Amino acid sequence: MNIKVVRKRLSIRSWRRGTKELDLILGQFSDKNLTELQMSELNLYEQFLSNDDYLIYNWLFGKEDSPEIFKSLIKRIQEGMHN
Repeated sequence: MNIKVVRKRLSIRSWRRGTKELDLILGQFSDKNLTELQMSELNLYEQFLSNDDYLIYNWLFGKEDSPEIFKSLIKRIQEGMHN
């Protein structure tokens, strides 16, 4: 699949999570970062977005431990939350 199409799809999924908090956090992350990510990183982000909102929220705010595979991605998203 074309990388531009993947980025656009992930951007839409980031901005339409279902909770306003995650819409803003993940939407802003996608706007700032998706153009820099390679296909393997985009695939990881897509896996991340496939999780339920409550899990993503808990991972981002340290209420639950995330799977090891997402730790660097979560750290990157969290850094964007504080800027």
